[in-house]
Amino acid sequence: MGVTPLGSTPQSGRADQRVLTLSELLPHITQLFPQIERICRPRSSGASEFPHLLPRKWHLGHHGSYHPNFRGFDYYFGIPYSHDMGCTDTPGYNHPPCPACPQGDGPSSNLQRDCYTDVALPLYENLHIVEQPVNLSSLARKYAEKATQFIQQASTSGRPFLLYVALAHMHVPLPVTQLPAAPRDRRLYGAGLREMDGLVGQIKDKVDHTAKDNTFLWFTGDNGPWAEKCELAGSVGAFTGVWQARRGGSPAKQTTWEGGHRVPALAYWPGRVPVNVTSTALLSVLDIFPTVVALAQASLPQGRRFDGVDVSEVLFGRSQPGHRVLFHPNSGAAGEFGALQTVRLERYKAFYVTGGARACDGSIGPELQHKLPLIFNLEDDIAEAVPLERGGAEYQAVLPKVRKVLADVLQDIANDNISSADYTQDPSVTPCCNPYQVACRCQAP
Repeated sequence: MGVTPLGSTPQSGRADQRVLTLSELLPHITQLFPQIERICRPRSSGASEFPHLLPRKWHLGHHGSYHPNFRGFDYYFGIPYSHDMGCTDTPGYNHPPCPACPQGDGPSSNLQRDCYTDVALPLYENLHIVEQPVNLSSLARKYAEKATQFIQQASTSGRPFLLYVALAHMHVPLPVTQLPAAPRDRRLYGAGLREMDGLVGQIKDKVDHTAKDNTFLWFTGDNGPWAEKCELAGSVGAFTGVWQARRGGSPAKQTTWEGGHRVPALAYWPGRVPVNVTSTALLSVLDIFPTVVALAQASLPQGRRFDGVDVSEVLFGRSQPGHRVLFHPNSGAAGEFGALQTVRLERYKAFYVTGGARACDGSIGPELQHKLPLIFNLEDDIAEAVPLERGGAEYQAVLPKVRKVLADVLQDIANDNISSADYTQDPSVTPCCNPYQVACRCQAP
């Protein structure tokens, strides 16, 4: 399953180029989800009234109308951005390590690159900060409690529901938890995986005991390993991006190599989704929104184009094709941020820009522009080691098709009803429950 770089895509079914969420949310940015992209309420045409719960990181804005309570969710419990974007008293494991929140009255400072020490990481319940800094060691348990309570309440009421859980796992910092006997770094990542598995298991168990026959579970990730975090990042497996790795840097997160955006996906619905079946269909997180809308027997909002499609036939085992074409935007490694730089056309993948993200050793691969794109046949070369010969018959047959589908989508985006996002920087919107305390400290009730 493929992904795109930011959190707007699974909730809108539209590429970031259509909603202009092309950069990352920071605590002091007003931001972000544009008004046209309101995701749940006003609800998609034909959808009945049902509750929506969001226990997760939001990463699409926390101030005013950008808060999830004003984006269609009845209830929100979570942190407003990635959990490495604020200090905590339980900082967990990171590479390089970041310090705990300051305790004294003196000015704080960033002791390491990419460490946030001025403002503690907040935990929201709806519009209110209930804990700052949040305790990362207990966050998974709290998410599980809120999610299972919501499922029970919805089941008791007999109302259908939407539960959207976006976990802090497996992003750094990894939480401090009980470690098994194994090499240290493997223990840390493995312990985090086990905790995530347990959390997801609690949600599945609650569904099985309350609404098993009519509840669809969809589990996936948002990107590949963040290689500069070394052993704390996991593994790319077979998707090694050999062509890029030989030239330096990482072919994982922040790149459009397979190791950067190919992620696992699991679907569960007893009696509807066939068991023990692996599909090779080409899907995307863009498909989540249109698929869920279709399963709710609703229709997509009018006045905008969608890049995702209803893939319920694939999930139910009645069809295999999925997407014929996907477009992958740059997400930080090389080229213009957010620009479409890679085209997936059936078995082929064409790179117009290459460059490695920061690797574990600190190296960064050079940015290279390819007027004639590198084209790989992924059926024969999943490691993306050797591109097709530019003078060869296969390359010459594929190139005009790649050029056409890329030109078509760029024209389609230009003609679409494109949103705008607010990236205004304003220190006053920084989440702070008590500005008179160092790092905005307040205690959970």
